[in-house]
Amino acid sequence: MRNLERLRTGGSGSKMTVGVPPPRTPSGRVYRYSPKEDAHPRHFLLGEVNAKFTIVDAARSRMKLEPRSPQTVCPYSGYVGLDAEFNHPDDMKAAVELVKHAAMSDVEEMLASAFKGLNNRSSRNSLVRIEAKVSSRPRPKPRFSRRDLLREMECDHCGRDYGVYAIALFCPDCGAPNLRLHFSRECKLVGEQVELADTLSSDRQELAYRLLGNAHEDVLTAFEATLKVAYHYALSQRPEIKAKPVKNEFQNVDFGRDRFSAFDFDPYDNLSADELAVLRLNIQKRHIIGHNLGVVDAKFAKQATDAKIGETVHLIGQDIIQFASIGQKVIDRLDEWIGGTTSPKPLNPPAPVPDGPAADKKDNQQMSDTEIDIDVSSLAKKIGTWIATTSEFGLPDPIGGNDIEQAFAGEEARLVEEALAELEAEGLLTSTALMNAKFPRVRPTLDLFAVFDPVVVGFTPFIDAGELIDLILDGTMDSVRLSDLHEKTG
Repeated sequence: MRNLERLRTGGSGSKMTVGVPPPRTPSGRVYRYSPKEDAHPRHFLLGEVNAKFTIVDAARSRMKLEPRSPQTVCPYSGYVGLDAEFNHPDDMKAAVELVKHAAMSDVEEMLASAFKGLNNRSSRNSLVRIEAKVSSRPRPKPRFSRRDLLREMECDHCGRDYGVYAIALFCPDCGAPNLRLHFSRECKLVGEQVELADTLSSDRQELAYRLLGNAHEDVLTAFEATLKVAYHYALSQRPEIKAKPVKNEFQNVDFGRDRFSAFDFDPYDNLSADELAVLRLNIQKRHIIGHNLGVVDAKFAKQATDAKIGETVHLIGQDIIQFASIGQKVIDRLDEWIGGTTSPKPLNPPAPVPDGPAADKKDNQQMSDTEIDIDVSSLAKKIGTWIATTSEFGLPDPIGGNDIEQAFAGEEARLVEEALAELEAEGLLTSTALMNAKFPRVRPTLDLFAVFDPVVVGFTPFIDAGELIDLILDGTMDSVRLSDLHEKTG
């Protein structure tokens, strides 16, 4: 049972227990799924721990559990349970498929071996000779695609990397409140929008105004969403409090205050009178921008003494930053209320937002073997990485033995041959021996690119195929031309 043996975690024979590591996203995170049905959207990602991070006592007082324990915290609801409770349904199905594939491969090998022995026992001099042949098609190893999420965080209490949909309450590793980190990320993105608007020339002021307007709206959108998430969490902890469904009350200071009064809490109590006035003005300004194309109406003119009815409301980048900063103070107060203690200053601030797509690309010469999810030697991984890197189109084109010899001239020939055999045994390439050549000619399979592309180029062919299928089946084209697909996908 050679293939099942690779997955064995204990026992033997019919009592064997197997374990399958979950598939990972291109960034190395694994899928997790909250067992709480009302903890929407339930899906989140768990990454690695920042090895340089140091946990201090001020952070421990806000944690639900000791980091790196065999438990997980639902980032959306705060529920604490065993790690196994958070297994993602897709990963459970993937594990079954991988074990099934290994078992079927072992059965095929055992049958082939049994019939081979039968042929050996049959006498060639016998009047009647029975010969059995076993043939089977290669069984491709199942591959599973996983996607990263847009909102990637690092907990400033325990250093755990994780991903969620837009906003969450807690770190899934230590359970510390992370609301303020989420809003801080929004503020940072808003600041970058303001900086971008400031770089535009005088002949592009309409676009600059639109960018500033979007940045201003984003502040209130994030502010309202964060208040709403915190309020719903508070309700879940106090089931005796009955409340009407939330509408847009958190776009208004007084209405929002009234909602939280049921818990004897005022999220605005740490603002000065001037800060509260600025907050009210900017909330009203957002309604002008979002619902009136930025044109001042009578209601807004009463609040802003320098505004005139019918004119376009003024947007200044520094005012937007001030709006976001005041919103951050309110969210910090919420975070403190949920955590029970004051939020410590960031211990290890999350990495800055990359400047562009180039910031996500990796140096292929410095990649870690651990990023490639396949059970082969380090040299085999290097060869697979080299093939995926040098392939222009990601197709199963042949590679000459001389090319392999030149690329790995510093490696012992026997080890290179063994590494090629490992890749072939995994179904990642086929080989053809040639006369007077040190190494065989090899031809990569599509499975090789499925394994190595997520690390080499940052995406997988399966995701690309899904996007192409969506384009082909969107119903807008009677026929599909490759040139059209190239144009749409870049």
